[in-house]
Amino acid sequence: MKRKTMAGSVLAAVVVLAGCGNPFEAEEQEPAVPSFSQIQDRMWDAMLTAETVSIDGEVEASEADVDEIFEEIDEDATGDLTITGSVDGSASEMTFNAGEVSFTQRAVDGAEYFRGEDFATLLMSELDGDFADLVEAEFIDSVVADQWVQFSTDDGGAVFSAEDFITTWQRELEDDGVGALPGTEETRDGTPVYVYATGDGSTEFVVAADGAPYLLEMHDDESHYLFSEWNEAQRPEEPENVITVEEIFVAIAQDNGWSTEDLDEDLNEDDTDAEDDTESDDGTDADGSIDDDAQQNSDAEAEGS
Repeated sequence: MKRKTMAGSVLAAVVVLAGCGNPFEAEEQEPAVPSFSQIQDRMWDAMLTAETVSIDGEVEASEADVDEIFEEIDEDATGDLTITGSVDGSASEMTFNAGEVSFTQRAVDGAEYFRGEDFATLLMSELDGDFADLVEAEFIDSVVADQWVQFSTDDGGAVFSAEDFITTWQRELEDDGVGALPGTEETRDGTPVYVYATGDGSTEFVVAADGAPYLLEMHDDESHYLFSEWNEAQRPEEPENVITVEEIFVAIAQDNGWSTEDLDEDLNEDDTDAEDDTESDDGTDADGSIDDDAQQNSDAEAEGS
């Protein structure tokens, strides 16, 4: 009887175990390396909420909009781009070099500054007609030597920023469907990283494996970027030696014996046009007052009635 009872107990135990599954089967583990789709949202969020960064890239001029600034740069020309400082562009500096063209642009609290030598090159390339014949490059160089030329942005916002580049990449990569890229774990320059790459190596993303998943390197099509000093990059300060565009044109006028009063009128013409554009169709200005022409027409209509 004991043997029968024991056999029954064993059978019952087997039935219970069978219903519970295999207790010795290892639990399913999360993959050691997340796919790009699993990490990219956290990566973009970490990058866009960072305080500062340094970005070094090899890019086409059209991608950095440099071909729109310098006509002599072809949109397909490849150059070296560096952006450093605040991610939001409130205090940052951008440098681009391609062939014989080089410029450094700085933005601090809504004001834009061009390095003097770079502005001189840009100015001379934009002059045309009789005016170009009257202005000597050597004179312009002497006026802006060791200076930064200041511009003021219309809305006080950033002229350029790492944030602009990051959000553009985010939008484009989401459309490209790179989320399916598998990842491998590597160590590069002593740093643990996740590497996501296509089979032919034309596209590669290197993401920090420890701490915040910052993007450390990106290679896509014809562009290659390196990201460093997340939250450690220094913000550029407002330049000390500053000259305005107005002061440059005053110097040109004085050098040619022109009246600076006429020049002041020309420099203020754009501001006047902008004010005229704010006038409403009912004859009132932006501040609600009635302009002279509208008042005269109103008086004439009153007399006629």
